Amino acid sequence: MNRAFRILRSLPFRGIVGQAFSVISPTRHVRLYTKFLRSLGIRILGQPAYIANDVYFDSHDYSAITIGDSVVISREVMFLTHDYSVARGLQAIGLGGWSGASTPHIVEPITVGDNCFIGARVSLLPGATIGSNCIIGACAVVKGSIPDNSVVIGNPARVIANTLEWGADRSRLHDYLP
Repeated sequence: MNRAFRILRSLPFRGIVGQAFSVISPTRHVRLYTKFLRSLGIRILGQPAYIANDVYFDSHDYSAITIGDSVVISREVMFLTHDYSVARGLQAIGLGGWSGASTPHIVEPITVGDNCFIGARVSLLPGATIGSNCIIGACAVVKGSIPDNSVVIGNPARVIANTLEWGADRSRLHDYLP
């Protein structure tokens, strides 16, 4: 099994690895994919409930990504830990001329707390910190801190509700499938 992980880790396109794991049962997919992501250096605390096979994890610094227990990460979510736009800003004011590895950039960690749901196509930008029990709506762009028990939507992401109150409403209305 370790040899298989070494081979998978060497593949340049991480989506291929996710696709390979997705042909097995969902439970086994999550367990194997989690093991693979940990082998890359991503800190995963506990066991995720689900991580889609097409999530983009920024390879600039895998160790800057921390994911809590019982997290659901939907399809096409992007974890972006670096930002090279600072180089363009500095060049605009006449401070430029960099190339390659010496180009100024920002690297900040991304943290997702326990029991969070990250909707489809969410972008988590450098420095994003999401508390526990949060729901991040589809296509939200998250930068900065999101407090525990928050429902978040939009670009830029903003808190629109409390997860505890939202969950109580869902329970009272019973507008979900069992």
